[in-house]
Amino acid sequence: MPNASQKIAENVLLLAVARISMALALPMIGFITWVTGQWLESKFDAQDQRIVAQSTASENQSRITTARVETAEKTAQSAITQAGEINGRLISVETKQTQESAAADRFQSATLTRLDRVQDSIVGLSNAVAALTATLQAVAEERNRSPPER
Repeated sequence: MPNASQKIAENVLLLAVARISMALALPMIGFITWVTGQWLESKFDAQDQRIVAQSTASENQSRITTARVETAEKTAQSAITQAGEINGRLISVETKQTQESAAADRFQSATLTRLDRVQDSIVGLSNAVAALTATLQAVAEERNRSPPER
């Protein structure tokens, strides 16, 4: 008889663990999703701040370039030389802005793709937990139906 009571205690413990894991699965998935969302939001905010800083730096660079153009107009001899420099710098700034914008778009796309993968993984894990729980319940029911061994 102590063997039968031990089996009952193990089945009750297994059932309790299964029920607790089922009850905590959805809140845990929600928490993980929320934490991931907060992390992504902070990354996007940091990226936005960098873009604003780059825009400000670009505006400052444009102001400097404009000041140099005005100086070049006053001096006829150096105007041709400085105009070439300014044009090259302006193209460099525009190229850099374009590259940074493209890099930001790629980062956002890659991040969203990763988030989709994480969400798919969470759904898969949830399904696996549900299948495991169902299997454990089926095993428990089968043990309850079969006559005890003597």
